[in-house]
Amino acid sequence: MKTNKHLWLSLGVLVAISALAYLPLVSKFGYFNDDWYLMFDVRSRGAQFFHNIFSSDRPGRAFLMIPLYSFFGLNPLPYNLTAYMFRVLGGAALLWILNILWPQKRFFILTSAILFTIYPGFLSEHNAIDYQSHILALFLALLSVALTLKAILAVDRRSQILLAIGSILSGWGYLSQMEYFIGVEAFRVSCIFLFVWRSSQSGLRQAVQSALLKWLPFIVIPAGFLFWRLVYFQAARRATDIGFQVGQLFTSPVTGLWWLSYLIQDLFNVMLVVWGLPLSLFVFSMRLQNLLTGFGLAALAVVIFVLGSRWVKENESETQADSGPREMREELWVGFMSVLGGLTPVIAANRHIILPDYSRYTMIASVGAVILLVAIIERFPMHSLRIGAACFFVAVAVLTHYGNSVKAASETEIVRNFWWQVAWRAPQIKSGTTISASYPAAAIQEDYFIWGPANHIYYPSGQQTEPVKVDLSAIVLDEDNVARILVGRGEQSFYRRGEVLVVNDFGNVLVMTQSGENSCVRILDGTAPELSVYDQQRIMLIAPHSMLDDVVPNGHAPVPPPLIFGAEPPHTWCFYYQAASLARQQGDWNSVIKLYNEAQKLGLHPNDQIELIPFLQAYAFLGDQKQVKNLSTRINTHPFYTQQACRSLAMMTEYGFPLTPEMQTYADKLFCN
Repeated sequence: MKTNKHLWLSLGVLVAISALAYLPLVSKFGYFNDDWYLMFDVRSRGAQFFHNIFSSDRPGRAFLMIPLYSFFGLNPLPYNLTAYMFRVLGGAALLWILNILWPQKRFFILTSAILFTIYPGFLSEHNAIDYQSHILALFLALLSVALTLKAILAVDRRSQILLAIGSILSGWGYLSQMEYFIGVEAFRVSCIFLFVWRSSQSGLRQAVQSALLKWLPFIVIPAGFLFWRLVYFQAARRATDIGFQVGQLFTSPVTGLWWLSYLIQDLFNVMLVVWGLPLSLFVFSMRLQNLLTGFGLAALAVVIFVLGSRWVKENESETQADSGPREMREELWVGFMSVLGGLTPVIAANRHIILPDYSRYTMIASVGAVILLVAIIERFPMHSLRIGAACFFVAVAVLTHYGNSVKAASETEIVRNFWWQVAWRAPQIKSGTTISASYPAAAIQEDYFIWGPANHIYYPSGQQTEPVKVDLSAIVLDEDNVARILVGRGEQSFYRRGEVLVVNDFGNVLVMTQSGENSCVRILDGTAPELSVYDQQRIMLIAPHSMLDDVVPNGHAPVPPPLIFGAEPPHTWCFYYQAASLARQQGDWNSVIKLYNEAQKLGLHPNDQIELIPFLQAYAFLGDQKQVKNLSTRINTHPFYTQQACRSLAMMTEYGFPLTPEMQTYADKLFCN
């Protein structure tokens, strides 16, 4: 009963601290990275399409995502909450395992379980739709190990069989989600060997043999999976093809040296770097208000931990408070073997831990990393030093996750705001258009970071064809694609997961750019692109090739789905700018003036003066020299804008809206001479 009470109270402390780490901004997270195409595909084709998406490498993921999508639909919040739940369950499973291994070492158990649950090396918790499988797999892997240990300890045959079956099923469950998590088997074997070694009266060789015999019933977990994976399943993706990846070692002996190099690097990454680099990346760049909030959450987590550890210390004195040499050796053995086992499949798959983008590869190794860390902390000579060191790592982890959450919430807001502005500006975009976009302070690493949200707004049903073809494609502005756009012809076709066809037409590109969070999205007209001094150089290069005719100016503006894009933002300056840009495309100059006057009455002004060009053109066409003069004082603050104003007014005739000779002369004097 005391043990159960200890575990439940430890679990309560774990839940409280992990909630402070992960939940403060959870309602502000939207879609990230692969979420965009995953949710578009199943929105247009139905939940069963998950089978198509994951059939190429991890078909088991569909059996998780189909019921989740059936319950949650497009709303990212419940996915984030279930991801947090699975994360906590993973921590609870490790708490259980450590209590089985070292039942008297309560401070060690509590600290290890907490640091594992809030381990700052995994930085994709907010990317909950795509990483749902990773987080569930981690929980199932540890649950499987816990059930293995309970099966070995069980006295009656029936309990042994039931627990072993549960262990095997949960073992296959975690492998069905993430095959490279197979490294957790090193943790399982290490724990079994520890049990045997403690009770063994003979030498190492016999202990190893005995441990292998006890592991034998559970070898069906990795062996059964590998037999299916290598014999029956044909992976279509080379990145997850086990035979192809491991085969590179035999085709190139140098590969083994690279593996060793990466293994050494990643050992340092999972044990040391994760406690410093993410903190530096996310926390110290925050605004003061967020920084104070982060420190407040970290302080509260430390208080909760101190209170929890104090209770543990009081109860631990009844048994064994300090770690002796034997326990230290056990912890170091289990910890090191777990780290090594967690990293080896990653390295063998020719992958490497790179923070923060490839932080997922730390997940299995994090089990051993925290065991090693807490084992070292336990050797500190004074209890106050042990508590202080543990509090430091708890604070670092909570701060890191809060900083990461602030960044994720900010990126969500930036992307949502971007596409709301696009929706205000473009009532429709022609099917077959290839979009190039530039987000402020949010990286675009894959094409579906753009075409995902665009199709969610303009073509949510997709093309009901086989194969599925997206109506609006997109390109990432790498050097090769910039060159193709400059050439201005040719197509590029490729398939995304689930046989989704993407066709990029380099002769039909629509360029969208937003140079800063406080500036407006500009959909460029290649004949007279309006560029900001803050635009990326690659945007400036391809701007003359932007096809504004792909924007259909007639009809009602679409309403982006609130579950994906949030509520409509307030109608600040950018709303009036987008409406004015649309009115300009329609040739409705009076509406442009009306919109400017409304914005002025509300005290709204642009943060980037290039956004005044549509209003300048309207006043010039309607012959209002006074307003042209007023706008010139703001536009002429930078020669780059002055030159563009000169060009845009000179081209009014080509657009079919010639200026009067008097206005043209006046405009030339203000902007061109």
